[in-house]
Amino acid sequence: MPANDIQAPITEVTVYNDRALVTRAGTMHLAQGEHDVRINDLPPFLRESLRASGQGPQGMRILNVDITTAYHSFTTRDDLLKLEVEIEHLEQQAKLLKARQEALQDRRKWLRSLGEQATDFARGLARGQMKPQDCADFFRFASQQAQQDAEEALDLDVQVQRIQKEIQARRREYTQTQNSGTTDRLAAVVALEMPQEGDITLEISYMVMGASWQPQYDVRVQLNEDGNRGEVELTYLGVVTQRTDEDWSNVRLSLSTARPSLASVLPELKPWYINTFTPTPVYAARALKSAAISTGTSAHMENMDMPPPAAAAAPAAAMSQPAQMATASVENTGTAYVFRVARSVDIPSNGSPHKTTIALDRLPCTFDYVSAPSLEENVHLRATITNTTERVILPGTTHIFLKGEYVGTSQVKQTAHSERFKIFLGIDDSIKVERKLTERAVDKGVLLQNDLRRLTYGYRITISNFTSFPRQIVLRDHLPVPQHERVKIKTLHVQPAPTEQTKLSLYTWQFTLPPSGEYKVEYRFLVEHPRDYTIIGLPPIDEPV
Repeated sequence: MPANDIQAPITEVTVYNDRALVTRAGTMHLAQGEHDVRINDLPPFLRESLRASGQGPQGMRILNVDITTAYHSFTTRDDLLKLEVEIEHLEQQAKLLKARQEALQDRRKWLRSLGEQATDFARGLARGQMKPQDCADFFRFASQQAQQDAEEALDLDVQVQRIQKEIQARRREYTQTQNSGTTDRLAAVVALEMPQEGDITLEISYMVMGASWQPQYDVRVQLNEDGNRGEVELTYLGVVTQRTDEDWSNVRLSLSTARPSLASVLPELKPWYINTFTPTPVYAARALKSAAISTGTSAHMENMDMPPPAAAAAPAAAMSQPAQMATASVENTGTAYVFRVARSVDIPSNGSPHKTTIALDRLPCTFDYVSAPSLEENVHLRATITNTTERVILPGTTHIFLKGEYVGTSQVKQTAHSERFKIFLGIDDSIKVERKLTERAVDKGVLLQNDLRRLTYGYRITISNFTSFPRQIVLRDHLPVPQHERVKIKTLHVQPAPTEQTKLSLYTWQFTLPPSGEYKVEYRFLVEHPRDYTIIGLPPIDEPV
């Protein structure tokens, strides 16, 4: 039974983190009886994912869905020959322009050489061999010709640049056409039973690899007058790329956080064995070779038994009012979110990123000021943002704007509803910090015991507020940690006591710095080590404080 070909363009695409679900739909008129309806020109897709559905006269049934392969090339020799002719023609034009440039350059050299003979004209005038009008006419000609030559040189440069760009574009098109051809295109054949003559609408869907999306954010921060609270405008963007061997033109686009798999089963949990290491005895060369082969095979099988790693998750004005941003509708399926883009989109199969707006939210935030003066004597403004939406904020790159000025980029972590995340907004020069070495001494004479050397260091950190509002400060510093058993560190004094302290001597102070106020932290520590040891990582003891 001959198949009926149906035109079924892509109507809808749902993009996941590493693949996409493509939906095609087409209509046609069929007589009563059984028919094979074929949808041609499909890219390689996951065969197990093909699904078909349809609408038509009452009683219409889908009997079977099959996949066939059509072997033909899309990079025909005629297409390549046409591009070769175009490239050759453009290269000839480039050669002609180059020749004109060289001729013009020779003429300008000749004109400059005439200008260098101005002294000869002066002598001719003095001796009465030339008339003043002759000299005036010559210099007028030379000036006009120089101006014309300059304009022509500029015009030739523009033409050469344009031709070179066209040649490069044609060569890229030639390479892409030559490499993108495939002889493996698929067709879906759907067997239908029609109880009566009528119009049908046939829809197929299939999974293709080579498509992905990832979240991206624009964060626009506005501070209140006191600089301690504010609001964040969070623009949630989806960046889609695809190389599926078919363009998506005027399609309805959805972005899903689900992670589909054709074999989505929980890996079987196996026992976790540990053992002591036993060195391998030395055998003859043949036995060693056999053992190596056996070990390699065993390791390969163990790797096969391991479950696969999880895939990475991937504005205008009118009527004096700000334009409203078109955002996506959101559907919560219980295990994932699906963002349905508000308008149809075009996404070519060339891997270029395509941005679409998912949501625009206004979130509350608070601010504090963070400094680690042992790294740099600067104070950084930090925003703590609360996710008050019902959606999960996925990990992604964030472009940050503070009071309309671009600050830089950062990374946002996955943040559930009511959770908080932090972003840094740059250096705030209204708060100054200084870390100064105040003491550096070595014990001498009778103080030396057991051939040990003792070094004492002291530091003072001063942080000053030059604003008229209080500031929440987070100050971080550290004391040295020995990595040798004969080197000892003793903390002599820390004032005030830190808010937090780790076992590796990382200290954090959190406090409110009053308007125009100052806060000081001082600490001293002792380093003890054998005299014949050279210690690295400390300020030299012989330099003045």
